[in-house]
Amino acid sequence: MTEVFAGKVAVVTGGTSGIGYAVSEELLKRGATVWVIGSRQESVEKARASLAAYKNARFAAVDVTVADEVKRMIETCVRESGRLDYLFNNAGIGMTHPSVHLTLEMWKKAIDLNLWGVVYGVHYALPVMLAQGSGHIVNTSSLAGIIAPPAQAVYCATKYAVTGMTEALRYEFAEKGIAFTTVCPANVATAIFAGTEVPKEAIPADEAAAIILAGVAQKDGIIIFPEFAKKMYERLEENPALKEKFMLEYARRRNAGWESGVPYLGIPDDMLDMQG
Repeated sequence: MTEVFAGKVAVVTGGTSGIGYAVSEELLKRGATVWVIGSRQESVEKARASLAAYKNARFAAVDVTVADEVKRMIETCVRESGRLDYLFNNAGIGMTHPSVHLTLEMWKKAIDLNLWGVVYGVHYALPVMLAQGSGHIVNTSSLAGIIAPPAQAVYCATKYAVTGMTEALRYEFAEKGIAFTTVCPANVATAIFAGTEVPKEAIPADEAAAIILAGVAQKDGIIIFPEFAKKMYERLEENPALKEKFMLEYARRRNAGWESGVPYLGIPDDMLDMQG
């Protein structure tokens, strides 16, 4: 697997923290030239310091919600590194919140980052990869991009869009030598849970990165992880009656959590024993 990424050029948005940072570091370890992209110069400089040992690391502050900045990001990468083999559209924002409290500004913020940030990346990277005759675009969706947990309406709206878009592109460009992968993680222990208790089932970011790169190396169309989440998804999809009971109970627990002031953010695996 290491040889797959050695000598390749990758751009990772959201690369200065969480899953993106872990993916960036693992790619660097495996011999890729990695453009580590963060939204703020402060986070970029912090990542630059912590990844200083890797001479194949490149850094830039880019607001992926601005089309021209994404365009410049891709152009700079190709001009300085000669090509673009992998684009990880990983930048995003989580949002688990009672829908009645969502503002239009919250909707716009999530859509701009989680969806338009991915659209801009695909839009500007695809012509480069088509000209090369090769390339791989990896778009980060979520488990909430294939099932719809309660209190995540805005998040699901953006992540379902990413999942559908990526699958459609994968089929469309398969004969052109361009691969597309959708990444659908459940909870990963990152700063997304700052200020709240990290769910017990959350896996470390470096473990998530290893799973992602294993799937990318195989050009998997979709990567759902960790394993318990994949099995949960498969079980719910094959049993609609169980899925209905599961989601209604999930909603009850989340609604009670908001009302008590203790948000319920975990995945209720204990409910899978309910009879469908």
